[in-house]
Amino acid sequence: MPSSVEYDSEARSFDCAPTLTDSQVLEFCRDGHLLLEGVVPDEINQKCCDYLDGKAPLNPVMMPPGLTLDDLERIRSSHEPSAILLEEWFIEHVLLNPQLAGALRSLLGANVGLPVITSHHLAECPMPAQGWHQDADHIFGPELNFLEVFYFPQDTPAGMGPTEVFPGTHIGPNKRDFEEQGVLLEGPAGTIGIHHQSILHRRGVSTSTGRRRMLKYNYWRSAPPQRDWIVEDDFDFHTAYYGGHRTAIFVAHMFYWLCGRDDDYRVIGGQAWPWRTPQQVFPSMGYNAKEGYRPDWRRTGPDTFTL
Repeated sequence: MPSSVEYDSEARSFDCAPTLTDSQVLEFCRDGHLLLEGVVPDEINQKCCDYLDGKAPLNPVMMPPGLTLDDLERIRSSHEPSAILLEEWFIEHVLLNPQLAGALRSLLGANVGLPVITSHHLAECPMPAQGWHQDADHIFGPELNFLEVFYFPQDTPAGMGPTEVFPGTHIGPNKRDFEEQGVLLEGPAGTIGIHHQSILHRRGVSTSTGRRRMLKYNYWRSAPPQRDWIVEDDFDFHTAYYGGHRTAIFVAHMFYWLCGRDDDYRVIGGQAWPWRTPQQVFPSMGYNAKEGYRPDWRRTGPDTFTL
């Protein structure tokens, strides 16, 4: 956990020490999600629920140009209660949560931009699951210029229909049948999740009764990518596990982009690097190729490569 989070209220950004390692950043590139269980204090979780239910008074730290308290009250009662982003307690304990901040700093670089809008996903349980979907205006590519974060202010076990994600589906067009199951991002009150905006996800089926609240918002990159998280001395780009066929070339490309090495990334295809299997007896050929191909993230051609 970073010892301190430096908040720039004018720029609406923060900086802190990164907390993820090479292996953890690569794992995010492979899976597309990360879960931090119960990291927000209970009193803040309760305050958030009261705020969303209209039981707590508005007390913004500043008034955005052109808005009034009446405007903030209207916004607070909508499905996009973004006025909560102006509350000091929410900024300090949720938006700038130290464990969350360290992970975001690792993935988005220095001076991470804070959210500008939040959505309130409210469900009166029990409810059926949603269909698998990717959020509006999703984009496929190696760049990681923003991340989607969700916050559960009350206990959200499996029976309360937590967010369900399908790991690995952020690297290109994907479809899953309704019956197929992913990973439930369940947890106690104060749980925060991070996921790639293009990952297939849905509200899981709920079998319990009660109100399930969830806030979702984005954090933004403002600095060029570079490998300035926790570097592992024994991390080997050649032998690291990026995934299998049809996935490794994309995962490795995203990791290289995050390292600031996008221009260096080339693959030669087939069984060459970055694909590998536990059954091979020597490292994959094709590593550090100077000529070759880059993945076709948009799948515009008959294969998955582009010049």
